[in-house]
Amino acid sequence: MARKIFIIWNPFAGGKAQKICKHLTARLSADTIEYQVFDTNESKSATATVDEFLNETFTDLIIIGGDGTINEAVNGLSYDIPVAILPAGTGDDFIKNVSIGKTLDEQIETSIKGEIKRIDLGQCNDRKFVNGVGIGFDGQIVEDMASKRVPFLKGHASYYYHVLRILGGYRERSFKYQIDDSNFEKDLILLTVGNGTTFGGGFKLMPEAKINDGLLEICEIGKVSGLRRFLNIHKLSGGTHGLLKEVHFHKAKSIRIESNNQLFAHMDGERMGQPPFEIKVLPEALQLRIKTS
Repeated sequence: MARKIFIIWNPFAGGKAQKICKHLTARLSADTIEYQVFDTNESKSATATVDEFLNETFTDLIIIGGDGTINEAVNGLSYDIPVAILPAGTGDDFIKNVSIGKTLDEQIETSIKGEIKRIDLGQCNDRKFVNGVGIGFDGQIVEDMASKRVPFLKGHASYYYHVLRILGGYRERSFKYQIDDSNFEKDLILLTVGNGTTFGGGFKLMPEAKINDGLLEICEIGKVSGLRRFLNIHKLSGGTHGLLKEVHFHKAKSIRIESNNQLFAHMDGERMGQPPFEIKVLPEALQLRIKTS
């Protein structure tokens, strides 16, 4: 069967995404591979675009954008075809879990000819995720970024501004949740459920997470005093926060978080509201192209 590639790209990712799309289509044209390009816009998300236009005639999907665009595209995908990612976002956390090449030429080569591996996805209520769901502190950051915008700050600068703004004063919240068959009730700063390792553009919250083990990684951070938060935040970048007595990890196939209107959450870095949440792993749910070894 001749290949036909569906390309979805995010114009809001700026000049970087446009440049990648231009290089990709030039390479596909040189290789005489058929393709069609679709973009996201304010009236139609990547989910709606992929759902409406990707049909059985396409053999591959290539996503150009950040974690939010990847999430949207995967949620619109109803065919089991290979997916490739060309990162063009602010944090690009999910793609840190796999090797796709360091240069743009290497990444484009991977997107066209890379080895296909099956990876897990997660599902929260009725929506799939590739990287993870953060509830509590990191969910509050994303909520504040959406509702309390600072006009002159964007991307990483905006994220770190909101982290530092609330880090010292954010109070732990009451969580009631069930991990597989075990019930918990704890006061936590955050509870994050990960398929991937890294959140917030570089915080390695789930250092032991694997995207192909059929399990989700869960990180709990309990009560930490304001000063100790500032003294230990660097441990999140290196993934060594597990040395702190307030931090605990679990591996599980499912978790349920009960309703609490004091808790905000994000999914793959995008605002998603408040619990209750039913979260589970979807083993080997996606074909992903990675760099050929």
